[in-house]
Amino acid sequence: MIREVSQWREWRFVQLTLLIGAWMLVSPLMQDRWVVQVLLQFFLLNALFVTLWANPAWRTGRRIVFGIWAVSLASSAVALAPLPVEWHRLGRTAEIALRLPLLALLAVGILNFIFRKRHLSVDGIFATITVYLIIGLFFSLLYLLLLEWNPASFNLAVAERPRHLLQSDLLYFSLVTLATVGYGDILPVTETARTFAVIEATIGQFYIAVIVAVFVGMYAAQRRQS
Repeated sequence: MIREVSQWREWRFVQLTLLIGAWMLVSPLMQDRWVVQVLLQFFLLNALFVTLWANPAWRTGRRIVFGIWAVSLASSAVALAPLPVEWHRLGRTAEIALRLPLLALLAVGILNFIFRKRHLSVDGIFATITVYLIIGLFFSLLYLLLLEWNPASFNLAVAERPRHLLQSDLLYFSLVTLATVGYGDILPVTETARTFAVIEATIGQFYIAVIVAVFVGMYAAQRRQS
């Protein structure tokens, strides 16, 4: 039994990374917004359990993280309810605003796990990929929040696109910006949107540089011990 738990521990971030990738592929194809929300909440709950499993010392943080997730889940239900337009906007704003600190805490927790490790492993490598995707998702929610209050923030036909497709568009833009590819098919228009895009691109380059340095240090330590 202990051996099975140990083997599963080595693949926990692998399954989480694959789950994020599957959600990114499937969510644009879903027609019902509530299905997209259910899949997203399943991903968040999975990420929450994996992060807490990787950080057993987070005793106080567990209640905080679960509390934020529960309130975020409630705000998602409010945003999906048949309410007036203004109430919908407030519900969606609360939904996004509550997911941002949750994603930030998940990223911090996984990074804490990565920096504690002394040796390279498959799980550690996929943990860094998970954080990279979480950063992209974090900024995509920031961009979605901008669109809620200023539809002219990006050169997107906001009125003609369903919300889940807008979210997919912004996740695509976020990951392209994070990787500093810059295809140019989606562009930030307002100063605030441009500022967030610059910050994300800077974080993307800095993150890769730091992770490469950490992996090189782990590899060098392993070579000295062998």
